[in-house]
Amino acid sequence: MKKILNNWYFYGLVPAAVALAVLIVRWSAMPVLSRVSLINFIGLLLHQAEEYGWPGGAPCFMNKYMRGGDERYPLNQLSAMIVNVTLVYVCYLLPVFLPDVMWLGLAPILFGCVFQVLLHGVVFMVKFHHFYNSGIAAVLCIHVPCGIYYIWYAVSHSMLSGSDWLFGVLYLLGMIAFTGLAGQVVFSSRDSRFPFNEREIAQGEKFARRMGV
Repeated sequence: MKKILNNWYFYGLVPAAVALAVLIVRWSAMPVLSRVSLINFIGLLLHQAEEYGWPGGAPCFMNKYMRGGDERYPLNQLSAMIVNVTLVYVCYLLPVFLPDVMWLGLAPILFGCVFQVLLHGVVFMVKFHHFYNSGIAAVLCIHVPCGIYYIWYAVSHSMLSGSDWLFGVLYLLGMIAFTGLAGQVVFSSRDSRFPFNEREIAQGEKFARRMGV
């Protein structure tokens, strides 16, 4: 269990590679929005590896310097894994297989190109006045292009109805609520048995130095 908690974001690179291979082999046979959703899925797996693995440090930095916590609160290894694994393998993967359920695909698209941009591209920059932070590369290079193309394609082909936007936004809010509820309430404890490890803590301090803290 400990090995999984220490490395789940690196393990995610394996399904990312498999998904990329499927994308290349099945490109012409896949619906356009399935392709975009699969790229977005790969993007989140890379995003998680960037945030937690290399250069890493984002969760420990946010715990200590943005939320007044430590290596086990409010986020810990277990809560971080539960939130991220659920998001990527449920919310981001389902639209690949159900591309015609537009609100199902719209929510993770908005999560990546709006919510993540606000967090990594606005909050960090405004608060710490530094552009790069762990996670922003995947956001700008993958999530934002996917979001722009997905919405442009869907709108230009009249595929999005008012109800799709409504349910998509509601689903998006549910995803955001889930990250907060699971990450900082249900699986969060000041006495958690699952603190971030020494490597992750050290990466958090390197993150802090990069941000000028």
